[in-house]
Amino acid sequence: MIQDMLSRASKAVSQFAAERLPPNRLSGQDTLFLHLDQAHAATHGSMIYIYDQSTVPGKKIHFQDVLRHVEARLASSPLFRNRIERVVGGLGYPYWVEDENFDLDFHVRHYALPKPNDWRQFCILASRIHARTMDMNRPLWEMYVIEGLDNVAGLPKGSFAIVTKLHHAAVDGTALAELTWALHDTLGAKSQKVPVPTRAAPPLTYYQADTSLSQTLARIATDNLLSISQLLPPVARVTPKFGAMATAAFRKRMFPSPDEAKSPKLPITRFNKKFNAKRVFDTVEVSMVDIKLIRSAVPGATVNDVVLSVVGGGLRRYLEAKGELPKISLMAAAPINTRQDASERKTTGNSISVMTLPVGTQIADPLKRLEYVLSSTTKTKVVSSGVGAREMTDISKHTPPATLALAGRMVTSSLSSSPKFNCIVSNVPGPVEPLYMMGAKLVYWSGVMPIPDGAGLFFAVSSYCGKLFISLTSSPVLVPDPEFLNACLSKSFAETLHAAQKHLTKASKAKVKPRPAKSSR
Repeated sequence: MIQDMLSRASKAVSQFAAERLPPNRLSGQDTLFLHLDQAHAATHGSMIYIYDQSTVPGKKIHFQDVLRHVEARLASSPLFRNRIERVVGGLGYPYWVEDENFDLDFHVRHYALPKPNDWRQFCILASRIHARTMDMNRPLWEMYVIEGLDNVAGLPKGSFAIVTKLHHAAVDGTALAELTWALHDTLGAKSQKVPVPTRAAPPLTYYQADTSLSQTLARIATDNLLSISQLLPPVARVTPKFGAMATAAFRKRMFPSPDEAKSPKLPITRFNKKFNAKRVFDTVEVSMVDIKLIRSAVPGATVNDVVLSVVGGGLRRYLEAKGELPKISLMAAAPINTRQDASERKTTGNSISVMTLPVGTQIADPLKRLEYVLSSTTKTKVVSSGVGAREMTDISKHTPPATLALAGRMVTSSLSSSPKFNCIVSNVPGPVEPLYMMGAKLVYWSGVMPIPDGAGLFFAVSSYCGKLFISLTSSPVLVPDPEFLNACLSKSFAETLHAAQKHLTKASKAKVKPRPAKSSR
């Protein structure tokens, strides 16, 4: 009854606000990422695309070609030309306005990979590009065209890369995937370029900043009235659930079962220590066929479970070599896409929640580790269904703007002084068909990701065209030897694959029963 009343009131206020505010505001969740920005822990990410231009018949792609291509695709998303306009004092939501001084040459830049032109040198350059903070007075994207990847194993000479930096206030992983598709083509019959089909989206509209006193006061009043009205329904829905969860938590604390009494706390590792603004990056590339084979060895396991288990095995190897392996499992934060259907897909904005999951670093056997991860993720999903990820996203999206700066400071302070997880593992599925840019085939898609205080290790997982890339981002203060951690991940995957193959072969033989011998009489 009360929820119905709040929902009706929220709709009425939303209709009132829709007539007075253009639909170009950042949500509370988007705005929070602006307040989480720090000099040593900025919240932008850098997507990395590598192209084989041997697929371009009789032509070499030059920087000016890329520049013209991007210019032709600017209309695919308002992100490209829009910058953020803040409301005085942070009392209202920031909003997108057209950058009247938009300069494509500022956003698209040309680099050449220094010698020895190998993968390690590329990782160093990508890390340095990512580490620089962004100009918040311009549209929140930068693109770096990098040539000279001639000594990178597995790539033909002439391959080039594009590193695209985007602020988290503008996109989350799912929106970024949509943006990626918008910049590429597929190849149709007779190798003709065919634009990747775009999702239905409203016509692009650009707004001018209005900083007059009357408009600013009206915006502040309407923003806060609207946010409070939209915040009340999800709060009303989750309050009874929070009450039940609080009661259960009190019962567990006062009268713990034997299993609950042994429940481990978060182990504090090197990844939870303070770090600086420098970054390190590396990637493991594996086959999706092998990932699915591993998954089949443990019934009920998902691709995400396999990835978490492989990450757990890699971290176990790395920390064991350092003499720092805890007896209890490290914990990973896993962002969740909370968009409900295709109508919510767009190339800007955030719609995410987070689950915290163990990665089984205390278990040496790879398949037993995968079984442990599967059991843990299943339990976590059951618990999270009590207070849905979607409901928590709705609350974060409609947090009153005047409180967001304080919320940002509280989040950064809390993560720094009392870490909630050891690392982040984020999986963004990509296209299953090859993509092309001006005829050059995309062969690699991954990224350098933001790391927050208290958890300075991020594993970005991306799938594309039958491949899966697991890319680590950290600080050299925490991971001075990223190539060794990367090798640990590779060995973890190899041992998990071997164990899965051995298990499946044994299971297959067990199903084949020998036929009884026939009598010779």
